[in-house]
Amino acid sequence: MSTRRSVPLRPGANAAPSQTPRRLLAHLAPARAVEVVGPSGIATQRMILRPLRETDRTPFLRAIEASRDHLERWIPLHHPGETDDEFFDRQWTLTQSGDSKGGSWRRVGVLPDGRIVGGFNLNAIARGLQSSADANWWISSEFLRQGFAREGVEAMLRHAFTDLPAGLGLHTVHAGIAPSNEASIRLARSLNFKHDPGVQSYLRVGDRWELHDIFAISVLDAHALAG
Repeated sequence: MSTRRSVPLRPGANAAPSQTPRRLLAHLAPARAVEVVGPSGIATQRMILRPLRETDRTPFLRAIEASRDHLERWIPLHHPGETDDEFFDRQWTLTQSGDSKGGSWRRVGVLPDGRIVGGFNLNAIARGLQSSADANWWISSEFLRQGFAREGVEAMLRHAFTDLPAGLGLHTVHAGIAPSNEASIRLARSLNFKHDPGVQSYLRVGDRWELHDIFAISVLDAHALAG
């Protein structure tokens, strides 16, 4: 999945004005344990979502190498002529820049033994009357079909919709998903992302452009996180 879209979505509009993000989320018990770890990490039941570090280079590149065929089918990886090490350096720079400027929230899921499970990213964060972001996620081939995608995306959404300063205070999160990416579509629907059949966009995947369906979840749909 890519993170840029060209067609806006309609945010949900069925809750009373008093239903702020904090009030909507306050009564929800997370499907799995979620806790803040340090200033920038979130612990789920099995992993920690945290910023990429220089010390992650070897496990990160191992995950990419093992999953290359699987990942390049759905999300952009290397720029033309870019080596694996240069790819890691760019991801590390994007993580640091996103945190310092507030334009993105990019995290990797890390197991206690240091293995990288995948990435969970909120890009193009826009602030305004309707604060929003574009989401994407990926899972290493080693950890497919084990519930890690749901575990990480749930935690990412909870953080996205929690009020500032504890969370990002967003109102809507969008995700562009290729129609043939059935696993991501099932996950999105199970988390209450809504798809407007009339909304599609061509998004760049590596060196090609592919038509994607655009899904969205608003803070008004936050009951999906309760499990």
